[in-house]
Amino acid sequence: MEDKRTLFAFLAIGLIFLLLPYYNEWMGLNPTPLEEPTLEQALQAQDKSAEPVEGQPLPELKQTPKLVQQPQSESTSPIPHLLTREISEAATSFTPNEIVVRTPLQELVLSTEGGVITSCKLLKYNYIDEDVVELIPRGGMGLGVYLQQANERVDLSSIEFSSSQSNLRVEAGEERSISLFAELDGGRRLEKVLTFYGDRYGVDLELRYEGFDDDTEAILAWENGIAFTEREPDIDLPETRAFAYINEERVELLLDDGEAETWSDKGALKWAGIRNKYFLISYIPSDSEQRTSVFLSGDRQGTRLLPDYSIQVGRRLERSGSWKSTVYLGPLDYDELIDYNAELEQTIDFGWPIVSQVSRVLLILLIAAHQYIPNYGWLIILFALVIKIIVYPLTHKTYESAARMQELQPKITALREKYKNDNQRLSRETMDLYKKEGVNPLGGCLPLLLQMPIFMSLYNLFGKTIELRQAPFTLWIQDLSLPDELVIAGFGLHVLPLLMSVSMFIQQKMTMKDPKQAMLVYMMPVMMIFIFWSMSAGLVLYWTIFNVLTIGQQLLVNHLKKDAAKVDSIGPPT
Repeated sequence: MEDKRTLFAFLAIGLIFLLLPYYNEWMGLNPTPLEEPTLEQALQAQDKSAEPVEGQPLPELKQTPKLVQQPQSESTSPIPHLLTREISEAATSFTPNEIVVRTPLQELVLSTEGGVITSCKLLKYNYIDEDVVELIPRGGMGLGVYLQQANERVDLSSIEFSSSQSNLRVEAGEERSISLFAELDGGRRLEKVLTFYGDRYGVDLELRYEGFDDDTEAILAWENGIAFTEREPDIDLPETRAFAYINEERVELLLDDGEAETWSDKGALKWAGIRNKYFLISYIPSDSEQRTSVFLSGDRQGTRLLPDYSIQVGRRLERSGSWKSTVYLGPLDYDELIDYNAELEQTIDFGWPIVSQVSRVLLILLIAAHQYIPNYGWLIILFALVIKIIVYPLTHKTYESAARMQELQPKITALREKYKNDNQRLSRETMDLYKKEGVNPLGGCLPLLLQMPIFMSLYNLFGKTIELRQAPFTLWIQDLSLPDELVIAGFGLHVLPLLMSVSMFIQQKMTMKDPKQAMLVYMMPVMMIFIFWSMSAGLVLYWTIFNVLTIGQQLLVNHLKKDAAKVDSIGPPT
């Protein structure tokens, strides 16, 4: 009976993982995946190979921005649309230049047309083909500025922001700034001061302004989303979204194929950003308590492969002053994000509250241990061993309970026969028997339930954290964040789920006492193959090693039980 409970517990675990995607889809937590596009299509959808071109400084020109009448959006609290009439003429024509900024971590390209970021390469991260990761897709741009009054909005992305610099290099440990400024009509002036650091991914932005009316709102925008960075687009798509942390609440815009949606609010904004599976673009206001408007939009309609997510962050201007913020362009690295003291680590979704806390602890331990053991595969094996030692008292209790329940089976069968027509009496007598013999009928299931937060945490940890991205182990396992694959005769075979299934079969075979349970013993390993087939190699490796250690524990328990039986048969010494 106890073995049956254990098998049903594993069955429940399997059903949880099997039904979890449908639950997430029902709750709106996961997008419906697109038809699987090819890598060539993904690369055509983004310009990852564009090389920066050195720009030349241009003479200052006074100019008038382009007036844009923006349609009313269907957001919950739409940002007003605006601009004054005296700046409704076409922008002065000019030839835009590019400014290249290189740090040990990033290579960014700024355009004097709008003073925007048009390229951001992360020099420490690569595509599967070894090219450097590009965060900004073709047509994407960041740090664009809109000015808004009443019901009109002006787009400053077409005007010239002049700079006296054409290149900037920042070495490790340094910080250097660059200024881009625009002279507008009516004596108004805008200046973007960007400060770059040699040892961090955040870029400080100070928007200085003078000569404006009190009823003008400046809006910083990031448009056309974030590029795909993984070997297949459907790896990035489920995690790509726009989101914000405002008024102590995390909100997100996550669209299915064919959908378009907007969302907006005002209040205390900690951050607003766009992410894919492993990388993040985010605005972080320096003064999070000041009232700020945020507008998220997403569009997955039409034939575009990349989801078009955009964010806009707005703040009311005074006549003269400055608005400070930080723009993060980098990996979803927990240690990196937590340093900004802006709840930016909330951009990593570790799951439900209890699971989230366990995941954070395990991630901290994993990162710390990696300093001494530089291979995450061996670290996962060590994790399995440590966790097995921690839960050993619980699992040992499971085996003891199973053995005691097996010994009680004849007595329980006798009670069922004796009280087969009186269920209440049968239940009472059975519980009295358990109490008399000191057996807890739930003792075998409880340890499994206690291990579930750990397992769910590892599920999030191994499949979502950038530390395991492209992290090799050994032999055919070259990326622990993805399912392992061994190509045999042109067919990609996932070997680890098969090994895990074999280990589970051996484990269940060793603990089976009742021949009636044989069907479950054969069915469960097959079912687990399908459940684990598409899971990350790191998670399946952990589960396989844990099963192997459990087999060893069972062999030890059986050996000790035999020794105890021999002692009992010999009897006490005379």
